[in-house]
Amino acid sequence: MSIIVAMRLLRYVLVPWAGLLAYAFLSFFLGHNGLHAGRHLEAERGRLSENLGALEAANRGFWRAKESLLADDDALSVYARQLGFGREGEEFVRIVGLGVAASVSVPSGQALHAEAPDYVPSRTIRAAAGAFAAAAFLFLLIRDLSGPGESAGRPPRRPPRRRPRGFPGAVDF
Repeated sequence: MSIIVAMRLLRYVLVPWAGLLAYAFLSFFLGHNGLHAGRHLEAERGRLSENLGALEAANRGFWRAKESLLADDDALSVYARQLGFGREGEEFVRIVGLGVAASVSVPSGQALHAEAPDYVPSRTIRAAAGAFAAAAFLFLLIRDLSGPGESAGRPPRRPPRRRPRGFPGAVDF
């Protein structure tokens, strides 16, 4: 087997490696754990941390309201009137140990659901890498079948001219 035939066969052996390289490249940038999905998850993390800060602020407000209601009888009567449990002139009596008499629904913040990361499915990446490998194979096949001098519309290459041997700059008479 000549070296030229071996080089041509080596190119065809490298086609699956080119497809594998295309798959790795696309997976790294667009895949499930790729850079694009990572950027999306970082944005989601920022959005969730902002919501967590708002929920913590609301929680601190609820704790202050609870402490105020436990310590101050006037605050308890004002709060009960805001909820519609009493009228002006009525007095409230705190009975300890009975628990909560009425369950009042108070919104405690905005509930956020985590979004799935935005990525290209692995099946699509495999198809794109396979298409790249097939295109590389077809390119090499067409190039080999078209003949040595007909590729790119150029005439076949001529070997370079050899310079006459002798001293450089010497003129032959």
